[in-house]
Amino acid sequence: MFYACLSLISIHYRRTLAMIQTFEQTIDGKPVQFCASIADGGSPQRVIISRADSAKSLVIVEASGIIGAIKAEVEAPETFVAEAVRKAQQEGLIERALASGEILTTTL
Repeated sequence: MFYACLSLISIHYRRTLAMIQTFEQTIDGKPVQFCASIADGGSPQRVIISRADSAKSLVIVEASGIIGAIKAEVEAPETFVAEAVRKAQQEGLIERALASGEILTTTL
C-alpha cells in the first residue's frame, strides 16, 4: 500500500503597495512639482524623490536601523512617504541635489 502525505506550504511575503505622492516646493522663488515613491522591493525600505517632469532621482531616503525598519514596516505607506519628503525638505536635500546634479541620500 502506498501512502502519500501532502503538506500545505504557506508562502508569506510582504507586499509593498505602489505609493506615489506629488508635492510642490519653491526652488529659487518658483514653484516646482516633485514626486516621491516607495522603491520596489529590497531592504531597507526607501523613498525616491524626483522632479515630476523627470525620472531622474534626486534624493533617496532610506529607513535604516531597527527603528527605521520597524516604522517602515508598520506605518501606512502614505505616512512613510510623507515623513521621507519632510526629512528631505528639512535637510535641504532637494535643493542641493538640483544644484549639484548628484543623487543625495539620507536616513529616517
